[in-house]
Parts: sequence; structure tokens; C-alpha cells
Amino acid sequence: MQQANWHSNRSGKSGVILLVEDHDLYRDVVRAALGRYLPNYELLEADCVAAALPVLHSRHIDVMVVDMTLPDGSAIDLVEQCGYFIEQGIKVIVLSSHSSADMLPVLSRGDVHGYVSKEQGLKILAETITAICSTEVTETDAPEELTLEKSL
Repeated sequence: MQQANWHSNRSGKSGVILLVEDHDLYRDVVRAALGRYLPNYELLEADCVAAALPVLHSRHIDVMVVDMTLPDGSAIDLVEQCGYFIEQGIKVIVLSSHSSADMLPVLSRGDVHGYVSKEQGLKILAETITAICSTEVTETDAPEELTLEKSL
């Protein structure tokens, strides 16, 4: 069954995460962990590629966390279908129980920005999300600072 869910944060938005995970129980665990580790983020959820695509078209997403194996495709299938959004700045983190050696072809792609093994734990996932978003903010802020310096 295709589904997408929205979960608002409690204290003002600093970013929006789309979690694409087909296992209900694991998605519940990820939701709880990210709510604890990243309370300023809004979490949107989808359980397959087909449910994720309308969410991408209807909402601004900062980071997409995608399970490698989904019932209607793979994380790469989804990445390939949302190239426009990646060009617009969405960061992609692949979440999988596969070893990093098995994931090497995925990790070498320019449109995949991170990989977290499910065995590493959800604190590592939260840290990866934070690092990717911090890099994005730094890159965005740098040109503005240069513009201000030039105008002074």
C-alpha cells in the first residue's frame, strides 16, 4: 500500500526530511530517533518510490533518506526519477543494511550525497543529515558574504 505521512516538528523548522522506507516498524523507529536527535526538522514519509514522487512535487525537501531496497524499485530508481529536484539542491542519503563494499557503485554516484548502514545506528544518520545540511548552508552563505564585502 502506497502511503505518505507528514509529521511536524515541535519548535520551528530548520529543514525538511523525506524518509522513504517500506518497513513500517523500522520507519517508526527512524521517526522517533530523528524526532529526538533533530527536533527542528519536519519529517515527511513515504513507503515506496511511487508514494515519494508526489511528495517531492508538492513540498520543498532538503534531505531525502531512502532505503536502498523498496517494493517498487530501489533508491537509485528514485534518484534517477528526481534528478530535477537534486539539481535544485535536495541531498540524498541512502540507508541500507548492505555493506559499504556492496554499496560502492551507489556511493560513487554524484547524485548520492551520503550512505548510512542501518547497523551504524540512527544517531549516525542524524549526524549525517546535519553535516549535509550544514555544508549546504555554508556554501549558500559564502557568496552573500563576498557580495557584502565587495559593496563595503
